[in-house]
Amino acid sequence: PVNITSSSQWSGNFDCSGPCRRKRLVGDEFSKKAMEKYRLQGKVLKCKQCVAAAEAAERKAAQDRAEAKAKTCGGDNAGEKKKGGGSGSTSTTSMATTRNGSSGGDAHGDPVVTCAACQQSLPPSSYNRNQLSKPPGKARCRSCVEESVAKEAEALNSSKQERLHQAQEDLEDAKRKGDTKKIIAAESVVA
Repeated sequence: PVNITSSSQWSGNFDCSGPCRRKRLVGDEFSKKAMEKYRLQGKVLKCKQCVAAAEAAERKAAQDRAEAKAKTCGGDNAGEKKKGGGSGSTSTTSMATTRNGSSGGDAHGDPVVTCAACQQSLPPSSYNRNQLSKPPGKARCRSCVEESVAKEAEALNSSKQERLHQAQEDLEDAKRKGDTKKIIAAESVVA
């Protein structure tokens, strides 16, 4: 039996259930975790492209919501939750700012958080909740997270292109030598 989760070149009848609806994809088009869930639990598969597109759309929507919220609040109490009847809840912004070791506020008294990547002191509306919940000095602003995701995708794509180029060179080399076994092996890698 072929181990689906570790063989990226295993081509089976994998279909993406995401928006692209591509058919007959290789295992490399899906995350290891998705392949594992598919194999063990029969979960539907979404290719890496569809997952990345959904994540980008989610980040954009969160940024739009944060900007809209900042506009409607007029800068006052931006990012704060309304206090519930006697529940003793505190401001999400002030808790996150304190946890992230901010300087306590800007010249207007608004809380700020320093981005770990670009070192800019920005308002909490420039961060998503996930980043604000990180320990002091670890939070990254939305633009730095977006840039990091883009660089990671670019590195993955260039690595994939390098492997494909190397496989094509190996195929040409095998064809020049006329070794049938190596030709078949090289063709399977290119495919």
